[in-house]
Formats: sequence, structure tokens, C-alpha cells
Amino acid sequence: MEFDLIRDRDGKCSLELNGELTALERWLNNQQRQSIEVLDGLLQVITNIKQGNQGEYLSHDAEFQITLTADSCLIIANWLLGEQNLANDEYNGYDPASLEEQHLKMDEDAAKAECGLDDFAYLLEEWRAFLLANQH
Repeated sequence: MEFDLIRDRDGKCSLELNGELTALERWLNNQQRQSIEVLDGLLQVITNIKQGNQGEYLSHDAEFQITLTADSCLIIANWLLGEQNLANDEYNGYDPASLEEQHLKMDEDAAKAECGLDDFAYLLEEWRAFLLANQH
């Protein structure tokens, strides 16, 4: 997995993945995933899965769902999963009516990404180190 870690003139950090992992790139560039605490939590989940202390991890936000297993990481846009996932209050006011507009803008390939769990852990570790080095 090839990627570039970028800090723009305004100090905003972002990650660009080379290849067909658009969904993973969008998921990681979410402001929430720029929190060291959130990244530490994900890395701990991965450690637990690798050690056999946890079988699977499933989480979702307004745009994506992530599933971590012993072998892989799957990021998938909620609109691919169906509207039943959008009815949950955990989506913080996400407007299901905007689903159609989002659907028109995204093709299915850009809404789903899968990689190995080890590759995902490495990416998270690099992203975390980059964010720490570029904090103001």
C-alpha cells in the first residue's frame, strides 16, 4: 500500500492513498481520525484482535462503516449497506434525504475499500506519527 502524508500551508494534515482505496482515504481524512486518542484506540483494537482477545470490531459514523477481523479491514459507505443503517441516532443528524445526492456523486468502487489488517495497522501507525510530528 503506497501513500503520501501531506501538510499544507495552513497546517492541515491529510493522507493520500495511491490506488483504489478512495473510501479508506476519505475515512482516514475525517477530522475524527486526526485525533491521537482515536488512533490509539483503533491500534489497541487491532492488538486485541491479533492476540485473539477480540474476534471482530465493527464501528460506523455518518458516512462509513469499518469492520476489522483477524485478516482484514473493510471500509464501506453506508449507502451501500442500505438505509436501515442510517436510521440510528448515532449518525448525529445525518440527513437520509442527502443519500440520493451522495449516491449520484460516488461510484461503488470509491465507496468500498479492503486491505489486510497488518497493512491497515501500519498505515494507522504512520498516520499517527505524522500527526504527532505536525501538531502545532
